[in-house]
Amino acid sequence: MRQALLPFTGQAAALAVLVAVLAAVAVSAPLVVASSAQGAWEQRQEQVGQAVGTTLTTTVAPQAGPASLRRTAVADLDERVRAAGGRVGLAAPRLTTSLATDLVAEAPDGATTEVQLVTRPGYADAVTLVEGEVTEDGVVAPEELVRRIGARAGDTLELVVPLDRPSEEESLLRVDVVLTGVYEDVTVPLPDFWQGIGSLVVPTVSADELEPSVPPPALLASAETSRRLEQATGSDVFATWYFPTPPGLLVPRVREVSAATRTLQAQLSAPDQPVAALAATLGLAVPEVRTGLPAVVDDVDRTVTLLEPPVRAVGVGGALAAAALVGAWAGARARRREGELRALVARGLSPARGAAQAGAEALLPVLVGLVAGAGLGWGAVVLLGPSPRLPVEVVPTALAVLAVAGVVAVGLVVVVTAAAVARLGRVGLGPAAQLVGRVPWLPVLAAVTVVATVPLVARAVRDDGTVAPGEVDVLTLVVPLLVVVVAAGAVVAVLQRLAPRLLGRARRLPVPALLALRRVVAGPGATRLVTVTTALALGLVTYAGALADSAARTVAVKSSVATGGDVVVDLPRSTDPPSAGDVAALADPGAGVPALTVVGEDQRAEVLPAGVEADVLVVDPGSLADVVRWETRLSSVPLAGLVAALRTGPGGVEGRVPVVAAGDLPEALVDAVDGQLTVDLGGYQVPVQVVGRADAFPGQSSLRPLLVAPWDAYSAALEASDRDPATLVERRVWARGEPGPVLDVLAAAGIAPAGPTADGAVRTAADFATRPELVAQTWSLGYLRAVALAAGLLGLVGLALHAAAQARQRAVAALLLARMGMTTRATAAAAALETGALALLAASVAVAVGLPASALVLRLVDPVPTLPPDPVLAVPWTTVAAVVVGAVVVAGAAGALAARTVRTAALGQVMRDAG
Repeated sequence: MRQALLPFTGQAAALAVLVAVLAAVAVSAPLVVASSAQGAWEQRQEQVGQAVGTTLTTTVAPQAGPASLRRTAVADLDERVRAAGGRVGLAAPRLTTSLATDLVAEAPDGATTEVQLVTRPGYADAVTLVEGEVTEDGVVAPEELVRRIGARAGDTLELVVPLDRPSEEESLLRVDVVLTGVYEDVTVPLPDFWQGIGSLVVPTVSADELEPSVPPPALLASAETSRRLEQATGSDVFATWYFPTPPGLLVPRVREVSAATRTLQAQLSAPDQPVAALAATLGLAVPEVRTGLPAVVDDVDRTVTLLEPPVRAVGVGGALAAAALVGAWAGARARRREGELRALVARGLSPARGAAQAGAEALLPVLVGLVAGAGLGWGAVVLLGPSPRLPVEVVPTALAVLAVAGVVAVGLVVVVTAAAVARLGRVGLGPAAQLVGRVPWLPVLAAVTVVATVPLVARAVRDDGTVAPGEVDVLTLVVPLLVVVVAAGAVVAVLQRLAPRLLGRARRLPVPALLALRRVVAGPGATRLVTVTTALALGLVTYAGALADSAARTVAVKSSVATGGDVVVDLPRSTDPPSAGDVAALADPGAGVPALTVVGEDQRAEVLPAGVEADVLVVDPGSLADVVRWETRLSSVPLAGLVAALRTGPGGVEGRVPVVAAGDLPEALVDAVDGQLTVDLGGYQVPVQVVGRADAFPGQSSLRPLLVAPWDAYSAALEASDRDPATLVERRVWARGEPGPVLDVLAAAGIAPAGPTADGAVRTAADFATRPELVAQTWSLGYLRAVALAAGLLGLVGLALHAAAQARQRAVAALLLARMGMTTRATAAAAALETGALALLAASVAVAVGLPASALVLRLVDPVPTLPPDPVLAVPWTTVAAVVVGAVVVAGAAGALAARTVRTAALGQVMRDAG
């Protein structure tokens, strides 16, 4: 059986390796998609924490009845809410209650501070105590409250309940409670315990408010203490149920939980359901569902939608390339056993029978290769993919792809062998082979490349949004590689034409160099083919490296434009906003906040006389440079020069506000008016003077031009127009450092972020890179790079195998040259120089042509085309170095193989084998 299935173990091993590569590339595509979906979910959940859970909020306030009914209502409603969540598949919720009655804590000196009483199970283990302890019969207070009223752990707090009564003596109800501990103040990002109830501890701003709504300090108490105070004050309560999204969920389960949150409100609101029925009986409000989980799932799905096409294209392309190698192996097998096949054909071997025998011999190697490739692909995705956790739902798809790869591999062996046997049965070439031999493949391929490149270039220069951001389709992948193939073919053809002249002038070279040159420039067709295929493989490596590095560089540049600082905090409109100088003075490097500044924004102003829309960014020149992440790509003028041009004082430049113009503001227009423009802000105008230009500037949020102005001059211009800068300009804090320390510094200064929730008004530079289009592009290009590296290794291995085949074919010549006086070192040097020249020739074409060809598709893979500047081409020096090192290693291996052949071969045996 072994003789029938594995007559040549070396050939079988080579087939198993090729099939393993085919299977690994093919099976990795669906695995990468599944890993990316899981990775996108984990990344998003890590970014927002458990805030992607589901929150139900209601005011439990009966119209009438004893106090005990209120507590009973909460308990009954809690039981029914838990049951409703369980029916739709949600985890058990966390119930939080807080007194609806206002409470006021009195300080010993008579100062009062409004407080709130909050009860949530598990608070004893969740808060960080700085003093005292947690007990069942007392409360713990935040540091903020303790500082206000001058209390400490162990003191008795007197809580005052204002009553709506006409008599002043009866207008206050006093309740004593023991302060047993003090916990650290809560800031964003919120710890897990505070998820779902962040509005109780962090400021919020409603759409119709100018000032932030700062919640009273929260006293945390046990259920027993809370019940006692409810009874003592006769208070109603607010109740909040928070359904956390369990950590460690796989994406299919996350989608189920998201769907459950969509149906939960219907479960609660339906009149025939227990929750609505109880609410109607007791006169309670039905809890309202609030959740961010569906939006997060939508982001995950968008990431997968953007990533799947390029990953599929790369996987299919890599699998086709590996399949072509399997077909080439089948052809090489037929050539190596041509004598055997001819004898069998003479004895009546039919193409079908020969193909069946080849298929039988290929079964075991193909099976081994499929198993090895599946393990290799799975392991590579688990180790290097976006997430090591893959859902079981991807297994059927991966097995189906694996089965198709196996059928294709066996089918190629069968078809190629049948064609080879049929050819052996004929005399001369058939008409089809003759026609193929007469086709000028290089001009045809060049014409195809030109035809394919023209629409690519036309698409690359368009700005009308017809090309999806981050799209990497088949055309994107193929055109630069076609350019590399045509260039490599042209170089080989030119060398072949120049061979006589080159060899005539190289006669004085040392023998190894002359021999290597002759083999390179006047080599057989196989040598030329190997050169082109190696250039293609290395060109793919260079191309993928250029795309990946360029995309990373582009994201870094666009991130510096989109966010300005490491942290951006939106501020609410206020009649007394913090000044840029006051905020800059809050910098505290020791606390992790190296620098801060305040910027202002006016969007969609009209620039006259151009009549174009532009945005206005107001900055503090004194503190801006310490905060922004400046990229030299943004302007030919250093940031220090641009900032210096803005330092003109309140009067501006001859009564005009100095501005730096960034973006596509017509330069001819600016020159025509000597830089003197007018900004029309709808009802009032600001005269400006352009004192600098930049391609893009931090804070530029669109392709519209941006005018950067200094605070003092811009405020003076607004005041001159009887406008109040405090209420007209949207303010933001830009800061260096991490969000936590920045928010702590701002909170200590009484500066609260704006927005429907506190963390919604805080953005970081890292958040920019987590946008679905950026994540999809980064991961898809990473997959392209991995497949390209595998292709490059195969190309170099193919060149090494070609060198080995050449060494075997030249065994007779090498031994005869040795008898004629050529040393083993010279033979090895000739082989090394030949292989090294082929490798370096292929690498030179790959780098010299692959890099410029990569620029053709940079505009297509711009992940955020609506944000300046244009994509940046980055040279992948690490990839280029790897290509050169690989060429040198293959050259050295070829030389060592040639030397071994000369040392170990016996002249008599070699001559007999040749005969």
